[in-house]
Amino acid sequence: MKKKIITNTIIFIFIIGFVNVFQSLFGSGNSLVGVTIITTALTLVERDLTIAPFKNFFKILGVNLFSLVFSVLAIHNVWLGIILNFIALFIIGYLFSGNLKKSIVVPFGLQYFFMLFYPAEGEVLFKRFIGLIFGSVFIMLIQFIINKDKLFKTGIKLIDKISNTLLEKIRLLQENKSFEKENLEIIELINYLKRVIYDKRVADYYLTSDGLIITDIIWALERINMLLDRISMENNKSSYKDLLDDVYNEVTNIRDRNFELKDMDNIKTYLKIKELNKEYINEIVDLMNILYREVENIDALSDKERKSVKREYDIPYHFHKISVHKRNFKIDSAKVRYAIRLGIIGAFTAFIAKYFNLSEGRWMCFTIFSLIQPYVEVSNERVKDRVIATFIGGVIVLIAFGAIQNKTARAAIILLAGYLDPFSKNYRQKMVCITVSAVASAAIIGGTTELVIERIIFVVIGGVLTLFANKYIFPYKIKDMKQYLVNIYNSLINQMKEDVNENHKDYSIRNLYLITGFIEEKMKLPIGIDNNKENNEFLKKNRFKVNNIYKSFVSIKN
Repeated sequence: MKKKIITNTIIFIFIIGFVNVFQSLFGSGNSLVGVTIITTALTLVERDLTIAPFKNFFKILGVNLFSLVFSVLAIHNVWLGIILNFIALFIIGYLFSGNLKKSIVVPFGLQYFFMLFYPAEGEVLFKRFIGLIFGSVFIMLIQFIINKDKLFKTGIKLIDKISNTLLEKIRLLQENKSFEKENLEIIELINYLKRVIYDKRVADYYLTSDGLIITDIIWALERINMLLDRISMENNKSSYKDLLDDVYNEVTNIRDRNFELKDMDNIKTYLKIKELNKEYINEIVDLMNILYREVENIDALSDKERKSVKREYDIPYHFHKISVHKRNFKIDSAKVRYAIRLGIIGAFTAFIAKYFNLSEGRWMCFTIFSLIQPYVEVSNERVKDRVIATFIGGVIVLIAFGAIQNKTARAAIILLAGYLDPFSKNYRQKMVCITVSAVASAAIIGGTTELVIERIIFVVIGGVLTLFANKYIFPYKIKDMKQYLVNIYNSLINQMKEDVNENHKDYSIRNLYLITGFIEEKMKLPIGIDNNKENNEFLKKNRFKVNNIYKSFVSIKN
């Protein structure tokens, strides 16, 4: 907890400092644009954009300027704004949500709404334009500060962590104790590392040299983990105690980089023991040899070699961007349905707010944007939480501002709400903080009761519109997502089987293997509240299939 407090405090100070600098450079009329810039920078830190810095810079800049142009045009004509707002929100929703990847819609959507409801003209508009260029540069600078060599640094750290957990699992297996917690940790660490490697690809296909090696390492570690599971199911698992001791020692040597202590001959002696499965022993020898070799290779890479890429084969059709978009751009896709729903209901609420010139109508649009989610069940749950949180936040402001009249003290309440936001454990708590911050900011000079009532009314209207949209505008349910994930996992396995004998297999097999990390992460959503066992069995079975195909690929390669 202490570490979290320190980290969140540093981030909060950094955010406040950046917004103040941005405001001093580009004017108070653009302070909220500064908020979205820093939010985007912190959100994108999760993804490593340093592999293609110029390309990613122009992508971010393009989205920023696209939002600026569309918001300016939409402001001047409310009727034309219906079409423009739908197009803008659809594109933002489609580009930054994901069928598999984690959604990063929030900062880009908020930026569009902020520019729509806080319009700029003349010098302020020009400063906004320059500020967006500055913000795009800033986002990429943050990438280089935080994500430089992220794959290598994270990869080494997590490989050691997986090794430590494997060692703990071996001891628990020998003592005939449960290792369910360790098993889950190993799987989650491997899947996280898969996603890190996947984000570091060149041209969305080619892996860097460190990415290639780390992929082989985590496959080998995953294979050892599966072998331990199979040994644990043997009737004579106690007979494997000595073998597991030697496996423990070899994993320790690899973790500690004691390459000179490598001793596969000792493990091979277990082939003479009839009670032991010879297949397990041979596999352990092969996997340990791979780990010794690849861990030594990754340690020996220079900075330049880590980032090098061998484009030995053309990108196969199923990885072409046009092919990927064709698969995603379908009416039964979560991305498309979410983008349509967000576009329609977002454009409608923006029209109502602008046409009737509602003084705080923006709150209705911000509510819609927050509540509309790819999955209906998640969205409906948010509606309830948002309404309750708004009541709670409103009451807090009424009590606090009723007791405190000093403007400086009131400003401190706003800062406190903003500071507590990152400590929120769920959506409802987060919305309480945001409600306090938003209402207090608007009511700092008076009119607290009226603003609280308006906030509640607009949030309730936004909630009702969200429920309507979830029911009638291309709803996408968790069961639909589950079926999609099942289908995509099965099709991925079939594609791996096809590609394993192709010339382009080196990158294709690795890409497909890495994608499973996103599928399994997505399946952590509440799709199996009443069916966890079935989902876990499905994942376990398919994880084993994928690992087996990768084993065939390694055998052919060698």
